[in-house]
Amino acid sequence: MCGACGTTVYPDPVMGNEHTLRNRILVAQTVSAVCAGVPGAPRIAALAAGWSVTSATGSISLCHTVADIWRALPVRSASVLQHALEVRARTEGSVGLSARVVALGLDLTRQRLLVGSPR
Repeated sequence: MCGACGTTVYPDPVMGNEHTLRNRILVAQTVSAVCAGVPGAPRIAALAAGWSVTSATGSISLCHTVADIWRALPVRSASVLQHALEVRARTEGSVGLSARVVALGLDLTRQRLLVGSPR
């Protein structure tokens, strides 16, 4: 808890100290853009306390960090997601919030494919 608003702030290296709604919206837009071509792409919405990820089946996950968003995505499309992330990483560059979101997504998706774990 930071004390200003009385809510818990979850440490998130991607977001840094800028846990604003505007930045949360940018993260949601970035993940949604990457997932646009992925079968069964979820809907990501920015919330005051994080993000909601709604799957194609209607289940909803509340995510407090950017890593939680990537982990909430379906495993069955991990290889398609990895390809989409690689394409986005090449066009995104290496600086800024969107670049950090994409880089983390690519890292977590590669780990998921290497391990072959369900989550």
